[in-house]
Amino acid sequence: MDRKMIFSKLRLPGMMLIFSSVIFLIAATLFMIRFVWELPIGQSTSFFLWERGFVITAVLATLLSLTLLKRVLEAAGDETLAPMALVSFLVAAVLAVVAETLSLDGEDILYPPIVAYVVLSFLGQSLFGMALLRTSLLPRWIGWLTVIWNLGMLIYLIIAKPQDMYYPWLHYVMPLIIGIALLRKR
Repeated sequence: MDRKMIFSKLRLPGMMLIFSSVIFLIAATLFMIRFVWELPIGQSTSFFLWERGFVITAVLATLLSLTLLKRVLEAAGDETLAPMALVSFLVAAVLAVVAETLSLDGEDILYPPIVAYVVLSFLGQSLFGMALLRTSLLPRWIGWLTVIWNLGMLIYLIIAKPQDMYYPWLHYVMPLIIGIALLRKR
């Protein structure tokens, strides 16, 4: 596939990556209302279910977005790293959805699958960064930033927060940046 055709296929993955980050922003806002600010509106069961539902929806939207990105990266010449990245993120997404779903009854979230989600999600996004570097689809700094951000956050959480590694917003920074870069690409 020629470069012009590849660039014409960037809009949907770009929009979807941004959209997944916006969905997570809604989830994060609901979490802040319920857990940080402890507002009365956030203390109902239905509010909690909406909050966690948005978290799950954001994970699934990211998975769909990365599936689209994988196809573009393959068309741009990467047939190894992008598929590995997608498989890694797919397993991570399944683990996150299972852990989040099992917590919907009000129990604490299951920590072992969340740790696996965190590790696999960061590794998967790092592989997407390497695929971006390999294809030169976007400026090289975006590929490098994706690799450094994801591996850096993973190492930081393992060292500094091994008992509390679940900071989901960390997984939406690079999809947002990549999404914006894809939409700006001509």
